[in-house]
Amino acid sequence: MRRYTYLFAIAIYGLVSCEPDDICLAETPGTPSLIVVFYDNAQPDTKKKVPDLQVTGVGLDTAYHNGTTDSIAIPLKTDDTSTAYMFIKTENDVAFEESITFKYDSYDSFISRACGYKKSFTNVSYERSNNTIWIENIEIVTNTISDIKNIHVKILH
Repeated sequence: MRRYTYLFAIAIYGLVSCEPDDICLAETPGTPSLIVVFYDNAQPDTKKKVPDLQVTGVGLDTAYHNGTTDSIAIPLKTDDTSTAYMFIKTENDVAFEESITFKYDSYDSFISRACGYKKSFTNVSYERSNNTIWIENIEIVTNTISDIKNIHVKILH
């Protein structure tokens, strides 16, 4: 009888001391990208596609986007306080380039043991250079980037 008591105690201890599985699901949101939506300058509430838009990181050859669209999601550097992008619109075989540098502060948020941390960004602002005036105005819709469900930047063209 005593032997069964020990086996029962060991079995109960084994069940109680188990930890939940540490699995990070693919649906778990990580570090959010910057959501940029393009609007018509004449009608600021109407989305307007940009023909043949190419978005590249300044100093990089890889394009984050290449094609006609009215919205994009681009990553921000997690180890820096700014990220610069070149927005190139091609119309009638003429390329119009604008360089936009997004500046921000970042902080870490704990997700779980399996997923680790994600970066969130606050105090988002921008600077423009190489203005060829295809972008009329830029509005920061929300200066805190913590998810990918909301528009962060509105570009009027």
